[in-house]
Amino acid sequence: MGIAVRELLALEYFKDFEVVAGRGGVHKEIQGISCLEAPDAFNWVRGRELVFSSGYVIMKEPGCIQKGFEQGYIQPSSGLLIKRGRYLDEIPTDIIRLFDEYDVPLITMPFEVPWMEMINQINTAVMNRTVRRFRIQNTSMFQPSNQTYKMQKIKRILQAVEVEMNFLAFVYDTAEERSYYSSVNFRRITESFGLKESDYIEPSYPYTQHNLCDYINMVRFRLLNPDNAEGPRISWIRIPIIMNGVERAYFVVMESREFIDYYDEYSIRIAFLMLQAVYEQLEIARSVGNVGFENFIHFAMSYGQNDRKRLVYQANVQGISMSEVFTFVVFRQCSPALSTYTERKKLMEIFQTTEAAKRGKLVLLEENEGALLLQAGDAVAKDKEGIIRLLEEFRMRVTAEYPEMELEFGICREEKTLAEVRPNIEKCRKVLKMGKLLYPKEYIWDYEMLGPLAWLQIPEEELEEMLSRYKALMHDEKNIELLRTLKVYLENNMNYSLTAEKMYVHINTIRKRIDKVNSLLDMTWERHIDRLKVEMLLQFLDLP
Repeated sequence: MGIAVRELLALEYFKDFEVVAGRGGVHKEIQGISCLEAPDAFNWVRGRELVFSSGYVIMKEPGCIQKGFEQGYIQPSSGLLIKRGRYLDEIPTDIIRLFDEYDVPLITMPFEVPWMEMINQINTAVMNRTVRRFRIQNTSMFQPSNQTYKMQKIKRILQAVEVEMNFLAFVYDTAEERSYYSSVNFRRITESFGLKESDYIEPSYPYTQHNLCDYINMVRFRLLNPDNAEGPRISWIRIPIIMNGVERAYFVVMESREFIDYYDEYSIRIAFLMLQAVYEQLEIARSVGNVGFENFIHFAMSYGQNDRKRLVYQANVQGISMSEVFTFVVFRQCSPALSTYTERKKLMEIFQTTEAAKRGKLVLLEENEGALLLQAGDAVAKDKEGIIRLLEEFRMRVTAEYPEMELEFGICREEKTLAEVRPNIEKCRKVLKMGKLLYPKEYIWDYEMLGPLAWLQIPEEELEEMLSRYKALMHDEKNIELLRTLKVYLENNMNYSLTAEKMYVHINTIRKRIDKVNSLLDMTWERHIDRLKVEMLLQFLDLP
């Protein structure tokens, strides 16, 4: 993957390079560089190469260019680059005509430009172009996950490195004291060599060190084995991720099988730049405000029971009170993910214009998910109606900016401290999932709307299947009346007389309806659990 001739010449370094012929071929892509200083040099052109020359061979044997075109060796090349004023004061017109005829760019370069410098500039341009083309795909649809946005981004980049290069990789975050792996094989191989993760940062065994790139502190470490110099040795590439002069993380690529090659370095640099971008996004977002709080929430969502002291420490660092009380709301959106920093920043800016921003904080949990933490005791957010008004305003402002974005909200109105972040956010997530099934026409669901189902751990697929069975019956008006009768019948403890009295019909009519609905549902009511399930499900059907 290279760079087009016209893109290369558009760069500042190449401003004094001039296309004198073959302008119709400036779209050609450069994927290599070769030298023409022999009459038959074009015989070995493989294609898509930018060929450079001092002009000496053309001066000595001008017919070599025409012969190269006649034999078809020059046409596959990306172009010919000739140094001005070295051996040719002017390019012969017949040569210009040939390059115009075959749309092969003929370019002259300044006399004083060194070959090595020019080649380095082309390689740099190709690498930069490759960086721009390298993409990590984002999740486009919401999927429930316990992983934070940062965690998912880093893991995707590491997995792409392993797929692209077939080398294992990991990132160690120094602030979180946390490791991210391209796959479980990284830990397995680490253990097989008797290493610790800390060895990849500062080796505890004898090693050699070789700088691959001073600019990004890209270093190769290779362990020495004095007892078996010819035996297997492990090496790795380490690059620190530095923000504001502080090493925030380390990016490591393991060379457990072989050394990386020249093009693998391209991939490593691309991955490093993407990881650097993830950390820069989080760093820049801190200036928007609220990110210190957001980072704390992310940490609180992932810490273990043994990390309680670290959670308190993080709260103290951010100046956050663990005893502060909030009402929790989780929102999600089903349009394409907020995959760029600009989009996420814009959402935060929209939130800052709403009434909710005066009464709480917004935290982006994942690409398609966020949380609103509304201050407990607030005059507006003290009841369900007030919370809904705040959410509807936020939704309206977001839709005005992004018409395709449809926000949905799950509310838990229990007032809880930040020490209980994780269970409350998980509870809101449950409200979102089950609320969508039970009340599909709504977009704001409250925990209390779930009724007894909120206490039961019914798999989402099973609940959806059960509901769909009853909703299918409601396509027929007669079945609606049967289900309504069944609902009243169960509410009255399966008593025919009370049901008939409540529905103002004869008891025999009730008996016939119940027999009919039992036949439709294939129910015998012998199992109390079956009766409980049906009784709860009937509460969520839109029965008159």
